[in-house]
Amino acid sequence: MNCCPRLDLAVIERSLRDVQENFGRLNAHLDERREPLVDAVRNNMLEGYALIDRWVNAGVDPFNLQQIDRLMEINTTVLCGTSPERRQEYADHVAATETRFFHNEDGVRDLLEWYDMHRRESVWKRAAGVFVRILSKPQLFIEGNHRSGSLIASFLLMREGLPPFVLTVDNAVAYFNPASVVRRLPKKGIRALFQLPEIKKRYAELMIAESRPEFLLSRRSDARTDEKNRGCALQGSRN
Repeated sequence: MNCCPRLDLAVIERSLRDVQENFGRLNAHLDERREPLVDAVRNNMLEGYALIDRWVNAGVDPFNLQQIDRLMEINTTVLCGTSPERRQEYADHVAATETRFFHNEDGVRDLLEWYDMHRRESVWKRAAGVFVRILSKPQLFIEGNHRSGSLIASFLLMREGLPPFVLTVDNAVAYFNPASVVRRLPKKGIRALFQLPEIKKRYAELMIAESRPEFLLSRRSDARTDEKNRGCALQGSRN
C-alpha cells in the first residue's frame, strides 16, 4: 500500500460549487433530470470526504467485518451531515436503512462477497465495481446511493495513494448517465451478467481519466508523473 496523502478539501469544495452553479446547464444533458445540487448536499459531501480522509490515514478498513458499520456511517453523513440535531431528526430513516443494510440478502453481505471475489483486480476496477454494486437493484441504501458509492469508491482509491473521485463540470454527465441504467439493473441474472461488467469498465475508465492530483495536498508536484501513470492505467483498463 502506498503512503496516503491528505485531501485538499478547499479544492474539492470549489469543484462541487462549480457543479452546483452549472447544474441547470448540466441537467439538460442528462438522460434523467436530477434535483439541483443544494448547499446541504454539497456540505454533507464535504463532511463525507473529510470522514474518509481521516479513516484512510487512521488505517480504518470498512470492508473488514468488524468495521462494516463504517459504510453505514458514510451514508448517514451524506444524508444528515454530522449535526446531532439533524441525525436525531432522521433517526427513523437511519434505523430503516440499517435494517436494509444489515438484513437484506442483497445488502452488505452481497457487497462484501463481491469485493472478496474481486480483490485481485486493479483498484480502479474494484472501486468502479463497488460503486456499480451499491447502485444496482436492490440498492444498498434507501437513499444517497450515488453519493455514498462515490465516497466508498474514493476511499478505495485513496487507500492506494490515489486521488479521490470528485464530481466536476467535466465529468458530471459521464458520471450520472450510466448510473440511470445501473439503478434499474438487478445485481443477479442474465442482464447483470452481460451489462454490469461493461458499465463497471466505463466507470473504471472514468475514474482513471478523472484522477486529479489537485484534490490531494501533497501530490501537486507529482502532476506530470500522475498524468503518465493515468494514461498507462487507462490503456490497461481497456484490456
